Parts: sequence; C-alpha cells; structure tokens
Amino acid sequence: MILKISDRDKFLNNFLSPISKVTDSAALKVTPGKVTSLLSTSDNNIIVHAEFTDSNINASKDLNIPDIKKLCRIISCIDATSFDLDISSNCIAYKSDSVRFKYHLYDDGIIPTPKLNIDKLKALDFDGKFTLPYSSIINLVKGSVITTDTNKLYLSVKDKQIFGELTDRARPNVDSYGIQIADDYEGIQFANPIPLNFEIIRIVSIMRFKAINAQLVSKMGVLLFDLNLDSTSLKFVISALLN
Repeated sequence: MILKISDRDKFLNNFLSPISKVTDSAALKVTPGKVTSLLSTSDNNIIVHAEFTDSNINASKDLNIPDIKKLCRIISCIDATSFDLDISSNCIAYKSDSVRFKYHLYDDGIIPTPKLNIDKLKALDFDGKFTLPYSSIINLVKGSVITTDTNKLYLSVKDKQIFGELTDRARPNVDSYGIQIADDYEGIQFANPIPLNFEIIRIVSIMRFKAINAQLVSKMGVLLFDLNLDSTSLKFVISALLN
C-alpha cells in the first residue's frame, strides 16, 4: 500500500508533532483523503482527536506507531515536499535517491485508544465559550517559570473576562501567577474556579496559530479546545482536576 503525502511540513509540523507532545505511541487511521488519530495523555486527563486532510491520500490502513517522536525525526529526514510511504503489514518504508529507511510498526491492539465519540461530544450542552489568543498561551508559559511547584491552572470568570492563575489551592505557601487570558467570554458565570492540568497549555504552545476556540461544560468540568491549522484540525477534551 502506498501512502501519498503532498506536503511534508504540514504533515510533520501540524499533525505528527502535536501528537508527539501528548503521547509516546499512537494509532493512526488512514482512510481516503485523511489520517486521523484518537489519543490521550497517560492519565487520560487530556484526550485529543487529530485529523490531517490530504486529497492525495487514497488508501485505508491502521498504523500503530511505537514511538511517534522517532517517526517525526525520520519524516524530517525526507528531502522532498511531497513523498510516498510504502506501507506493509509491519513497517513503513521510504526510498529515494538520497534517503531510505524502514520503520517497524506494532501489531493491532497493543496501543490503547481512549473511548470518545466525536458526534456525542459535539452534542454536549456547552454553557460557555471564549477565544483564547496565542499571546495568552505564551504569557502563561512565561509565567510558569515562577510557579515551578505546581502544574495546575485555575480558570475563573468575571463578566466577559476569563482569568488564568497558576497555583495550587490545595496546598499552602505555593507561588502564583495570574493573567487575563480572554475578554470575549459568553455564557454562565461559574462561581468556583475550574482547575486544569497546565500540560494542555504546554502542548498547544508548540503550535503556531492566532487563537483557540474554547467551549465549556461547567457542570461536568469539561473544556473543549478547537484548533484549526493548515490541513489539520485538532480537538482537545480537557477534564477538570479535583481541586
């Protein structure tokens, strides 16, 4: 089976690289016109649905990638914009005049995938939404250098403003850093701050975008990030921490 990719940089930077920040291994599903993956962090606190679209793809195959970071490094060695990968039952191969490689795959069923129905996700009763600019992401990452003893980000609301504070309200004497991260909030004015794993901010900070569309189900403590990059769409489902 031949997997045709028309743009190496889009496939690598917008699809494979974000996946590599979430998990070490991943199951990719190839169908005509696209490659998709459903994955999660080790604690299942962040679930991601990633979809790469490419009209050149005319194949169907499940690819079980043992080390997604290694695959990124291998693909980066390809010195062509468009390329063909030869997919067999247990490996991915590439051959050109200057580069050749063979990368072996796992068998089906070894890599676990989270149970998430995308259609049911879209049907959730969201009671809040806002736009999260890339500049806010970067400012939170910069501020995290003074809050090294916590990995919690608390979201709070005041009218149309969303604030993000790095601290740990379950422990005493923890340094904190807080900023306004959005000014266009629409929805319920939830009373208690919502604690999230700050890892989601680190993950999206490696990408390049103008803003993330965020939706909230406050009673369930679920936040949805929608991010559209060139040829790739990413949905992040983030569950609130206990405190």
